[in-house]
Amino acid sequence: MFAQAFMRRCELLTMLLEMARQGCARAPTAIDKALIASNLEVSAWTLNKWLKEAVEAGYVKAVLSKRGKRYLLTEKAVAELSTLVTELNHAIGGISRLTLTGRIFRGLGEGGFYVSLAEYREWFRRYLGFEPYPGTLNLRLDQDSAVKRKLLESYDSFRIPPASRGDRSYCSAQVFKAVVNDAVEAGVVIPEKTVYGPDVLEVVAGVCLRTALGLKDGDLVKVEVLLEKPVRVKPPTEGRVEAEL
Repeated sequence: MFAQAFMRRCELLTMLLEMARQGCARAPTAIDKALIASNLEVSAWTLNKWLKEAVEAGYVKAVLSKRGKRYLLTEKAVAELSTLVTELNHAIGGISRLTLTGRIFRGLGEGGFYVSLAEYREWFRRYLGFEPYPGTLNLRLDQDSAVKRKLLESYDSFRIPPASRGDRSYCSAQVFKAVVNDAVEAGVVIPEKTVYGPDVLEVVAGVCLRTALGLKDGDLVKVEVLLEKPVRVKPPTEGRVEAEL
């Protein structure tokens, strides 16, 4: 009984991973069933059976459109994949870094606004070790990296607590130390709330990354995220904030 349940979970996870690679973790996507079946070494009938079971179990949402059926991984599915990453991390002794790639695009300026807030700047300085340039480098991630970006949310990380000014409040954010293009120390910021989708990565650094690395919109950028255990940071003495790990 245990062996059967274990195999069914393995089948589910491998299928979800293949679907995530095709973009189903980001948006409803028309999947290449033939490719998935080939990669999993199963028949088309078996794959359709697994898909039906995954939809019924709440792991996958099937969306009908004029162009046919599209599939979206639910939060339940992403949680399963996150659990898998955690289990693998423990099993192999810990993954030290995760590499993400994406292309630069010009954002809406919200990142620069938050980075300019005194409370956030002080947290960045204390944890990352540099005074952040007043702006973020925005990357549109490829499909594999978008999945990794989503899985980052399950990792132990430093967390900037929410702050408030008068009647306005600002959300918390996860922060990871990182290196951009093997050259510049940086930080990856995952806000609790954002106007961007899960395929966008926001990066801060002590310099303007566009200028320092000669980057422009559309350029491909590599970001190595360091998965080290966050150290406890003494909170700033000013502002209504407290340390969080």
